[in-house]
Amino acid sequence: MEIAKLYLRTADYTTKKPCGIYEIKNEKGRLSYKIFRDGQELLKYLKKNKGKTCEKMEPVFKLEEYREYPNTEVRRLSPDEIKKYMSER
Repeated sequence: MEIAKLYLRTADYTTKKPCGIYEIKNEKGRLSYKIFRDGQELLKYLKKNKGKTCEKMEPVFKLEEYREYPNTEVRRLSPDEIKKYMSER
């Protein structure tokens, strides 16, 4: 889930609204985390991927509201920037 959190801000910025990280389980029980704009987008994904489920059907992580930050840019973070970003969450 920590890796998904790194991509969450990009998803939020792209959609201009808070997205959520959902826990997805495959047929073998393997867990993965995917970012969706909302529950409708999650349902579309699950409909296309019959072997996958989302038990809670709600995000395991989501910010309350989207916030605009000045000088926002989408780029790859350095290892030090990642540590700083994760410590601020």
